[in-house]
Amino acid sequence: MRTYRFKVQKSGFGLFLGIAAEATRLTTPPTVGAPVSDRVWLDASEVDNAYYGNRLALNERELAWLRLGLGKVTGGIELVDTSPYVLISVRSLQIVEADYAEAALAPAIAGWVAAEFSLVPVRCDVIRDTSTGQFTFDWDE
Repeated sequence: MRTYRFKVQKSGFGLFLGIAAEATRLTTPPTVGAPVSDRVWLDASEVDNAYYGNRLALNERELAWLRLGLGKVTGGIELVDTSPYVLISVRSLQIVEADYAEAALAPAIAGWVAAEFSLVPVRCDVIRDTSTGQFTFDWDE
């Protein structure tokens, strides 16, 4: 299991999120999780808080951000891994509440995949709207 730490520090804001996950290669469709592409699946059903050891119940928005980030890199996984199915299981998150924005899950899992599969990292610039406090992620596409 590999841990990837996504960190952004800009004037006026900072984001930090660590994500630990594992990739399992399968010959049949996974029995857990949900497909992100024809061959790549995501399972976030058993995610622990890395700092406190308790189980986290991710909400639909958090799962959507994970699917978005994984979706940005599924093409790379499918190019380098010939397994019929690849299940990405998120096992724990390192969340600092003061620096947590659920949207950071997308670039964090994309960074984890790049490290795990030796892919070129996808560039993702973080922009914070100072009037609303909302974050947007500009993916290099």
